[in-house]
Amino acid sequence: MKKTTLLIALFAIVSLNAQVTTGVITFTAGYTGEIVIDATDVTITFNGPSNLWLGMGFGVDSMTSGGDVITHDSTGFNDRQFLGIGIPPTLDTQDWTEVSNDVSGGVRTLVVTRPVSGSDSTDFDFDETASSIVLVWAHGANTDIFSNHGNNNKDDLVAALTPVLSVEDQSLASGLSIFPVPASELVTVSLGNFEFEKGTMKLYSILGQLVHSQAVESKSSIIDVSKLSTGVYILNVSTENGFATTKIVKK
Repeated sequence: MKKTTLLIALFAIVSLNAQVTTGVITFTAGYTGEIVIDATDVTITFNGPSNLWLGMGFGVDSMTSGGDVITHDSTGFNDRQFLGIGIPPTLDTQDWTEVSNDVSGGVRTLVVTRPVSGSDSTDFDFDETASSIVLVWAHGANTDIFSNHGNNNKDDLVAALTPVLSVEDQSLASGLSIFPVPASELVTVSLGNFEFEKGTMKLYSILGQLVHSQAVESKSSIIDVSKLSTGVYILNVSTENGFATTKIVKK
């Protein structure tokens, strides 16, 4: 139980400071997608056969009336709304911006983006603090003309959302170390050779409660944990050049 709670708290704290992604999802052979969400925007990448229409819906596990869906077909990229199972989705207000739409070797790579909240009441609200997202997908049955997908060209899934670390975050994380483990009084936090001017360290309980905060002004800092209860704590280190997380064990 403690391990589960720790992982939930760790994800919640980290995701407030970084993008999250589904990673590349293989819907079916030759058709993949990826969703990247931050505090303000969502970016989606499709990769699929250029001779088929492609679709992805959000927050529903079927063509549930009112569900949000986007497609690419012979008319181009479209924002749509589900009207119910068996009913062709209708066009919606186009809130998405087409970043790129390239075809090579019979494969279409389409990148689109929009704010996390759309302009229609049926638009799905993307959340960078969520741990997962429910998706439906479909593609055309041997056609790029938007029409019934057939029985075998669609499915639903739940995709996990995990933090995206920048190059700077990875650099800080690789140099971050603490000593001793476990600790009873003082913990030395080292940032290795990571270059920065100023930052902060925040210590959270496994329930997400902030229990300590201090400035980071050098590559080696001391945290006094002597008054904390025995247990596991999450340490966030944030600088102008990167963010990293580790854990401290108080004995």
